[in-house]
Amino acid sequence: MKAAGILRGLFQVLRDPLRRNSLFLLSTHAVIALIGFFFWRIANGRYGEEAVGVATSLVSAVLLLHTLARLGLDIGLIRFLPDETDKPGMINTSFTIVGLLSAVLALVFVVGVGVWVPKLVFVRDNAWYAVLFIAFTVATSLVELLRQGVFVAYRKTQSSLAVEVVGGLRLPIVLAFLSVGAYGVFVAWGIGGVMALVAGIALVVLVQRSYRPVPAIRRGVVGKMLHFSLGNYAAETLRELPGFVLPLIVLGVFTAKLGDEAGKPMAAYFYIAWTIASVVMMIAYATGSSLLAEGSLDPRKFGSSTVKAMRFMLLLLAAAVVVVFVVGGWVLAWFGEGYSENALWLLRVLSVSGVPIAVNTIYVTQKRIERKMWPVIVVYAFVACYTIGVGYALIDRTDLLGIGVAWLVANCLVAVAVGPMMTRAWLRARRNNSQGSVDASTS
Repeated sequence: MKAAGILRGLFQVLRDPLRRNSLFLLSTHAVIALIGFFFWRIANGRYGEEAVGVATSLVSAVLLLHTLARLGLDIGLIRFLPDETDKPGMINTSFTIVGLLSAVLALVFVVGVGVWVPKLVFVRDNAWYAVLFIAFTVATSLVELLRQGVFVAYRKTQSSLAVEVVGGLRLPIVLAFLSVGAYGVFVAWGIGGVMALVAGIALVVLVQRSYRPVPAIRRGVVGKMLHFSLGNYAAETLRELPGFVLPLIVLGVFTAKLGDEAGKPMAAYFYIAWTIASVVMMIAYATGSSLLAEGSLDPRKFGSSTVKAMRFMLLLLAAAVVVVFVVGGWVLAWFGEGYSENALWLLRVLSVSGVPIAVNTIYVTQKRIERKMWPVIVVYAFVACYTIGVGYALIDRTDLLGIGVAWLVANCLVAVAVGPMMTRAWLRARRNNSQGSVDASTS
């Protein structure tokens, strides 16, 4: 009886597009995290903490560059692709712009790596390393455009999950690069991204039969999406900035403070804790993406969808935070004792931040549907600047924990500021809906 009730409940959840797409996006990021756990665990065992610290810094650099290259077109696709008559043209235009820009940014990073991150200068000194770094940056950018843009717009987020499962083939690949050291770990990670891209394009063809991946830039498409996408570009770049910049800061600060041998592992400790906590934070971000897709299709239902989304997020967040507090130490210790000793409280604090992030995400989604991007930019700019600035100042006193405290406080301050505004807007919409219902029944 209980099993039948659970199945009926799951069926009801999957029938609702908001919760169904949220669950598939959450599952996608859970798979990313799970694959990441095994990948970095294998790398840590085979290569050592110092090599993993360098490799995670390379990965962080790629993720930072792909964030800068997306130009907000992933969210632009969610907003405009469902109503677009030339869907292949919109997809290919987005692909071409993002692909070219990510290649240019990666080239600039490689040329100036001695200035940006001196510890990674070996990438510039080897032509093959440089070429692969650029190629992996382009592939990662395009995969993200598919996973977070095209498939969400089509409400086919199960394809996002399938793409990341294919990307999991990086697990056996990492064992083939033992002789290359830290860059071998990075190459294995990048090859997984290339395979995910190939699988993603194939899945787009299945969804959109007329689609062919041909480089093109349609001026009409650019004009339609540009204003909205550029605002989201600024906002999303700021939102993701701490996760990409902080590992590089940790690497630089602790190698200067403790030396290479003791400093480089600190970057690995931070990266793994942030990766695990990102799964908890993704509960809010994934639900926000689904809410944006639903609100774009029918803005009149945004109020009721918001209540549904908030309940859904808080239920999952409560369970996730409890799990992190109970088994987080064990998960970190699986990578090595140094991880649990140095990053357990960082992980716990980061996981708790999922609650204020949920509040902030609802507010941000509302503003995106209204096409009011300045409030979104201000929210993420404050969180990024506060986290990086205050976190950097606290590193000397609290080691890695200071970064987590800065991140949590920043998001709490924003939630306190936007919470009352959201509540008033929701009550106003509820009164309007009730009045509309009364008027309809009396007419």
